Amino acid sequence: MPYYFLKRDELESFFDTLTKKFEVIAPVKRRGIHDFYTVNSLDEVDLNFKNTTYPPKRYFLPNSEILFKFHEDRIRTVIDSKKRLIFGIRPCDINALLVLDRIFLDEIKDPYYRARRENTILVALNCKKECENGFCISVGSNKIKDGFDLLLTEDENGFIVEVGSTIGKRLVTGLKRTDKKPSVKIFKKRLLSDKKSEKLASSLKHNIIDKESKKCLSCCSCTISCPTCGCFDIRDIPELTLKDGTRYRRWTSCMIKAFTKVAGGFSFRDQREKRFRHFFHHKLNYFKKQHSVTMCVGCGRCISNCPAGISIYKIMKKI
Repeated sequence: MPYYFLKRDELESFFDTLTKKFEVIAPVKRRGIHDFYTVNSLDEVDLNFKNTTYPPKRYFLPNSEILFKFHEDRIRTVIDSKKRLIFGIRPCDINALLVLDRIFLDEIKDPYYRARRENTILVALNCKKECENGFCISVGSNKIKDGFDLLLTEDENGFIVEVGSTIGKRLVTGLKRTDKKPSVKIFKKRLLSDKKSEKLASSLKHNIIDKESKKCLSCCSCTISCPTCGCFDIRDIPELTLKDGTRYRRWTSCMIKAFTKVAGGFSFRDQREKRFRHFFHHKLNYFKKQHSVTMCVGCGRCISNCPAGISIYKIMKKI
């Protein structure tokens, strides 16, 4: 795909064109943190950010959603097919969506997730600053080869635009092509070599994991802010007549004691150490054995949002 150039003074008109066609979601700074919100103009957007506090995961897998409503023997499915465009999504979050794709498109063919994915355009933005707690380079998610429609890399005079899809090609109509290729900064502050990363696979019962788990509050801040955590439960809420009702899907977390509770009151991971160890190894070992990529994309949000100061990166490094 060719490269195009978007001048800095052309960004506003380019952005206005997008808002006229789609619901545009972009990073906004509110109450001292950056997060994704629906915006109507570039004035609302703050692109001077390292990463958002929370990922854009909720636009694909909402924290609570209606799956269907029922009336006696009739079911009405509720699927969100609204056209959206996410502007300013970082490479780690693009890679996170590719992880969720493996779960909700390859494994279980989820129609609700698929509808949102197919109707959402992704305009990614390469990083120019290193995240405080990010370690994306150690898990290979600092770069993206696919999964985006446009990829913007900031240049001194504007943005070099890489096209990643046919939809993206239509969005750059009117922009001039350029021979200049983007220069992406590589942050090596938190780099673990492949050889060191391989040690994680043989560390199931490493004492540092149990030691750190004693700090855990089971507050779920890590899983809420993780861009690849997709655990959910399903609730049926009937009306008093028992003829009508609604089925909901809501986020849950493997860090909660009741998560693995089954009939008879037995829980597979009743101890906090077991839940913490499962979280750690699912992100870095189990998923990789099944899909050849780590579930963790190294965004560092779990570290930044943990009130107990637990760092998955420091655990990796000590192991």
